[in-house]
Amino acid sequence: MSGSIFGLRTLYLISLRMVEEQIKFLETAARSHNYYQYALILETGLRTGELIGLTWDAIDFEKRTLTVNKTLEYRHKQTEWRAGPPKTRQSYRTIPLTNRAVEILQEVKAKSVDRKESPLLSRTLEYIDRRTGAASTLVMRDLVFINFRTGEPAKNSSYDTHLYKLCDEAGIDHFCMHALRHTYATRAIESGMQPKVLQKLLGHASIKTTMDRYVHVTDESLDKAIRQFEACQPSVSAPNAQTRVKSA
Repeated sequence: MSGSIFGLRTLYLISLRMVEEQIKFLETAARSHNYYQYALILETGLRTGELIGLTWDAIDFEKRTLTVNKTLEYRHKQTEWRAGPPKTRQSYRTIPLTNRAVEILQEVKAKSVDRKESPLLSRTLEYIDRRTGAASTLVMRDLVFINFRTGEPAKNSSYDTHLYKLCDEAGIDHFCMHALRHTYATRAIESGMQPKVLQKLLGHASIKTTMDRYVHVTDESLDKAIRQFEACQPSVSAPNAQTRVKSA
């Protein structure tokens, strides 16, 4: 495998292209402590930092929506957690939730009552809103996902390390967290979702980014597209040989 970013990204994109591989991965992940995080990305297309920084005030169970308005990541060099705005202005978005996404969040909410909490969760982090320039805050105790062992948010890199172990158990190629977002985009297109709608859900400024970087054509989708095209074609039978002779 190439050591370049492009080489790594190419491998990650291939890993969950097939539905069978996605099912195999989820069945394996269901036995792990990070299952809800992986499953939620596959239902929403969140970026890793958006998932880690997700707080309960961004979830509206009544309206069945999830609002992306901040991110959280661990800076290893500074050895500290850093809150921040979403990647771009277009990354601020409100995502309608699938039935499965609602179930995932409800289950996490129910289990959060007894979760371990580190003193770190007493902190409130400040960041600047990209749209307004005003100061905003992230209350760490309000985070949706907390590591069950440490009582703290799971670091970005620890998710990837855990994913590699799950891939080995499932017997599939290694991939990183971002591949789950890629998979969400691919499944969305395969389901018939309009690219412009997907662009909005992923929080992209450009439709070109959505199509070129996140949507990938599989052999299955090619075959399905041809069957759909074939079904729309008018059915006109060619004249038989005898008819052609008489006409001549």
